[in-house]
Amino acid sequence: MPFKTPGKTSEYIRKLLALRPVNAIEQQITAYADANIIAVLLPETAAFLRQAITLCRPDRILEIGTAIGYSGILMLQAAPHAMLYTVEQSEERIGVAKDFFAKAGVVDRVTFYTGDSTEIVPALRGEYDFIFLDGPKAQYCEYLPFLSRLLRRGGVLFCDNVLYEGMVSGETEIRNHKGGLVKKLDLFLHKLMEDTSLQTSILPVGDGVSFSIKQSASQCGQENCV
Repeated sequence: MPFKTPGKTSEYIRKLLALRPVNAIEQQITAYADANIIAVLLPETAAFLRQAITLCRPDRILEIGTAIGYSGILMLQAAPHAMLYTVEQSEERIGVAKDFFAKAGVVDRVTFYTGDSTEIVPALRGEYDFIFLDGPKAQYCEYLPFLSRLLRRGGVLFCDNVLYEGMVSGETEIRNHKGGLVKKLDLFLHKLMEDTSLQTSILPVGDGVSFSIKQSASQCGQENCV
């Protein structure tokens, strides 16, 4: 999606982040994304996600929204012993992602689920140490009860684009018939904060992220998230 023009603070942070050495695979993926108009993580979000993974040291990571593999490779490089389970509806993007995972030398640590995430997520079993949610934004609230169940105690749920170009917070005007989506994201954030099993922070990093730590059994029933 097209992001709003970054403010001076974001521009400054991105200039600082640009001082960090970038590996060859990251350069290839971002160049491909730019050439094909595919949204990948904003620089400040990528930096925060990398740090979160480094601190959490997860063994099992669930990702909703593979896209072309940028965030998945970032997480696997930050957690060299982790396994990634990633969900993506587009077979074409999965094909591109597999090529990038192979070039990064991590494809043997990835399990791909290709299909509609609204069908795949409820069917998943087991526990995950870290869940990265970057799939269809309108379904975030629908996913929440299932992700809470899948997240182990002490695990982290990290969600991207939760402020959606400032439209959710009211910083920018709602446009392009996005009112329905903005309401759903607002509901999602309220449910996150109301879920007493999750310790949640909402941070104005990039396009807005939520960071939740699982405390106990989930108190968010599916019927409350519709």
